[in-house]
Amino acid sequence: MAAPDLRTVRAVFLDRDGTINVKAAEGEYIRTPDELVLLPGAAAALATLNAAGLRTVLVTNQRWLSEKGADPAHFALIQRRLGELLACKGARLDAAYHCPHAADSCECRKPLAGMLVRAAREHGFGLAESVMVGDSDIDMMAGRAAGAATILLRPGGRACGDVDFVVDDLAAAADLILNAQAVH
Repeated sequence: MAAPDLRTVRAVFLDRDGTINVKAAEGEYIRTPDELVLLPGAAAALATLNAAGLRTVLVTNQRWLSEKGADPAHFALIQRRLGELLACKGARLDAAYHCPHAADSCECRKPLAGMLVRAAREHGFGLAESVMVGDSDIDMMAGRAAGAATILLRPGGRACGDVDFVVDDLAAAADLILNAQAVH
């Protein structure tokens, strides 16, 4: 199967943990603003996507919010910290969506496409003119389910599952998208 054409991309869906910021230990989540640390080059990559006029949309599963005692205000503080760290580097997210539900209890949780479909509807772009960038098969399945192109950030040096492109990091993903658009 031929790789999709990235020349018409108008929106970039991005996972958060492991894509934009350092991922927590296996089975854990970022639960405080101080735990959120940007990955090297992630803010600069987002800034280049912003400068090119592409919409950048965060789509993240945050199952820990369904746990007893979880405080949604902590998540809001984490997201604010993310915005501040990105802004310091001249980058931004145009929209952010999260799924706070436990696994298999909703339509918005990746690998389902609910967050992506909602974002496209609310922001007026087609899913066929979008790409999902993330570090897991779950992200790629959500992109596929939505009809978006997919770019996997290489997990541990290997590609898994059905993906359109595999690159090392968010900077390489941004370069791939923008280089395709330069040809257009």
